[in-house]
Amino acid sequence: MFKQLLIIIIIVSAPVFAAEKIKGISFVGSSEPIDSLDVQPIVDVNANWVTLMPYGFIGGDQRIKYNSKWQWWGEKDIGVIETIKLCRARGLKIMLKPQIWIMNGYTGDFKCSNNAQWEVFEKSYRDFILHFAKLAHLHRVDLFCIGTEWRDFIQARLTFWNKLVNEVDSEYEGALTYAANWDDYQKVPFWSALDYIGVNGYFPVSLSKNPAVSEIRKGWTIHSEALRKSAKEHNKKIIFTEVGYRSMEGSTISPWEHNTRKKASLDIQSRAYRAMFDVVWEKDWFAGMFIWKWFHNHKEQGGKGTVGYTPQNKPAQEVIQKFWASHE
Repeated sequence: MFKQLLIIIIIVSAPVFAAEKIKGISFVGSSEPIDSLDVQPIVDVNANWVTLMPYGFIGGDQRIKYNSKWQWWGEKDIGVIETIKLCRARGLKIMLKPQIWIMNGYTGDFKCSNNAQWEVFEKSYRDFILHFAKLAHLHRVDLFCIGTEWRDFIQARLTFWNKLVNEVDSEYEGALTYAANWDDYQKVPFWSALDYIGVNGYFPVSLSKNPAVSEIRKGWTIHSEALRKSAKEHNKKIIFTEVGYRSMEGSTISPWEHNTRKKASLDIQSRAYRAMFDVVWEKDWFAGMFIWKWFHNHKEQGGKGTVGYTPQNKPAQEVIQKFWASHE
């Protein structure tokens, strides 16, 4: 009887999707309706997950605007729901990751001037997140992300975040995560209440602007050890809720950098992916990743001479495709 009970406990407490690592693509919301042809290239690269990112925008009144007429189709409910159906029809699992766009600013630096402003913003953010949590529940989304890179907001208003986690958990039955930036994931105080530690993995992994794979591996090895310790401390596996590199020189020094005036280098991007896969993929603390980023109209994206994050139609796409094919 004791052995039977132990087996039941182990099954119930096992991670939601531990059997297969996440081979995820961050699928950017389209400005226009898409169809199955836009999903096929994601399947072809051997992904098994996508993350969908409906956006909200902070207005001057500290309230979040979303589902607005002027937003792109893929950022609104109508597009999110249709994209969920299209992706699921091709066997892809879904993470829903509603995000906030701050014009000329960074979410990690966001602060309000006084308690009254905080309360207005918190109500608006709560409504935004719970709206998409309910949508995620209704459409059986596999994983839900409650926020992205809110460093100062979390430190200033922890009571709000603890309550939000509980409210989302009551509205949505799937697994939960939060997307912390690479430089502050160790400071998030509510990992114990979530199912997975989410990290946007834009770690600096080289000192040179044109590094060999071996140098990038060394950089990743340092960060891998810190990630292992965090996973052990919280007894949670880690997902790279975003990870990626621009196809340009210097992209492994500061992968978060938005300066696109540097020299294009498709080879550096592909080296960066090879090195990352080599170091982290087989680690027992690692649950998978969502590559940043992927667009519809696949044939028109990326390609020679471009410096954006997407691996589409670049050597990095083949690196990803072959690695994921060989790691079922």
